[in-house]
Amino acid sequence: MPGPISAALPPIVSAAGLLLAVIAPWIFGDVAPAWQAGGLALAMLVLVATAAAPEAYAAILFFAGAAILGVAPPDTVFSGFHSGAFWLVLSGLVFGAAARHAGLADRLARQAAGVFGTSYAALIAGMVAAGVLLAFLVPAAVGRVALLVPIALALAERAGYDAGHPGRTGLVMAAALGTFFPPFGILPANVPNMILTGAAETLYDHHFSYGGWLALHFPVLGILKAVLLVVLLVRLFPAPPPREAGAMAPGAAADPRALGRLALILGATLALWATDWLHGLKPAWVGLSAAALILTPGLRLVPADFIRTGLPVGTLIFIAAMLSLGAVISAAGLGDAMGGVMIDLAGFEPGADALNVYKLGLISTVVGLLGSLHGTPAILTPLAARLAEATGLSLDTVLMTQALGFSTALLPYQSPPVIVALGLSGIGQGPAARAMIALGLAAMLLLWPLDLVWWTVLGRI
Repeated sequence: MPGPISAALPPIVSAAGLLLAVIAPWIFGDVAPAWQAGGLALAMLVLVATAAAPEAYAAILFFAGAAILGVAPPDTVFSGFHSGAFWLVLSGLVFGAAARHAGLADRLARQAAGVFGTSYAALIAGMVAAGVLLAFLVPAAVGRVALLVPIALALAERAGYDAGHPGRTGLVMAAALGTFFPPFGILPANVPNMILTGAAETLYDHHFSYGGWLALHFPVLGILKAVLLVVLLVRLFPAPPPREAGAMAPGAAADPRALGRLALILGATLALWATDWLHGLKPAWVGLSAAALILTPGLRLVPADFIRTGLPVGTLIFIAAMLSLGAVISAAGLGDAMGGVMIDLAGFEPGADALNVYKLGLISTVVGLLGSLHGTPAILTPLAARLAEATGLSLDTVLMTQALGFSTALLPYQSPPVIVALGLSGIGQGPAARAMIALGLAAMLLLWPLDLVWWTVLGRI
């Protein structure tokens, strides 16, 4: 049990951040917006990271403070709500509810148990492998999480891992982290990759190729990270061999017709996601259209009162705030100020290419801690030319180092897909933080050096 001092510390630090945001105009003059953005970010992230307050409360506090204090224009403060990523999250939550209600998750879990059910480690490895393979087809991590987490939950039930069991937690983490972290080696698989691509094209007329990105990142950040994740999850969340839990009672809408309708909708959604290069429809709008179909009352694919009682509005508000945070930090000038400080602190040495790449990866990781990973490219990409000059590296290499930070998120609040997985499964942030910190530190110590060797082999450094 935390003592009274430790329990009071997060609210005190959060209040200090709010106070800084309020008094900054009288102290810092023209650069006050940057300090205000920093104070509000501190107030929200401390509450979330320490679970001192509900996520939705911290998010509303951020929105209210940023709007009242005029830290950024309203369109920027509330930009998370009109981000495609936000609507992908909403769609993903609908998909997950439908997969459970219509019995699709149970059907797929039965098939997975027949293939991977020989041992707990095999179940974990199978779930991670499925997540990585699905990333080649579905260009949105939230959508993949929404499809995989219900399967992981049903698989855990069949294996005899009840709520609170380490095996259940391990399978959910395998589904969520396995389809989020290794796929950063696939260019269109995660939103931060695409934000970086768009920013690089806009600012520098620089284009990334699918094959070039895959060759540089996927062998280490994809394949080896997936293997490392399996090893860590088996050790962090040990469980006995799976057992057949018996036939599960079907849900209220678990009839063949509902199952067929849902399979048809999700199959069409997957096909449209996989062929976005052909028709040009954004994944978010495809997902939203599919969610609208699923919610159609006559189809009976979700509980009748799902929108009123089953949709986690608090999670959605929090994710919108995390998506807005990066935009507010950038608009307020905090990103530029941080860039100058980081360049000075990093002590880049032209010619020490491997060391400079490692430092750039650390910078990307630290920036990601300020909010969701979506904000990292918005902050660092405008600084890429300065960083290239300071390090002596090519602009392309400097931009590519952001992927090191993307794939090394350390806490759940940084990743909307992980937050969605926690919401779908009912697992708290503590186990997810343990897994993410362990994976992040292991990656920095083991995989990053291997990545530097691989980059050297390819002639990138």
